[in-house]
Amino acid sequence: MKNRTRIAAGILFAYAALLPGATRLLADQSDRTHQIGSKIKCMCNGCDQAAGKCYHVGGAYSGPCDTAKTMLKEIDTHIAAGMNDQQVLDAMIKQYGPLAYVEPPKTGFGLVAWLMPILYLLGGLALVVVVMKRWRKRPVAVASMAGANGVHVSPELLARARKQAQRETEE
Repeated sequence: MKNRTRIAAGILFAYAALLPGATRLLADQSDRTHQIGSKIKCMCNGCDQAAGKCYHVGGAYSGPCDTAKTMLKEIDTHIAAGMNDQQVLDAMIKQYGPLAYVEPPKTGFGLVAWLMPILYLLGGLALVVVVMKRWRKRPVAVASMAGANGVHVSPELLARARKQAQRETEE
């Protein structure tokens, strides 16, 4: 009985390979798997890359880790079950938790992560404007009318000292 099942499975796979669209369907499924996998973080805790793009570059080993391979197989299983992309993502997030998102969702609390850079930019711009206005309103420190020892110098005496300095530098 086992031999008949193996033979039937072999014939079925051979027949499927002969169909013109079968190889394309498998290739599309693989591409679709990698596209969905690129939206989910590899949970190996070693790379912080997407599962569909997890390649541990460098060292003796270069390629997808075992965790990424397992995740891609799970995605393939969900696709084979007839799930659409969003259903597959939801199933993977349900299994691995919200930390599996490569980028946070644009709804709910994840929206905060998308808005924070804009808020930081606006806050920084407001700070620059406030500082520049204060610098403009600041009185010009022209020898501050008070010397280092607290003695006040009159504007007439300052003008006379400037004229004398100009005459001495011209000679």
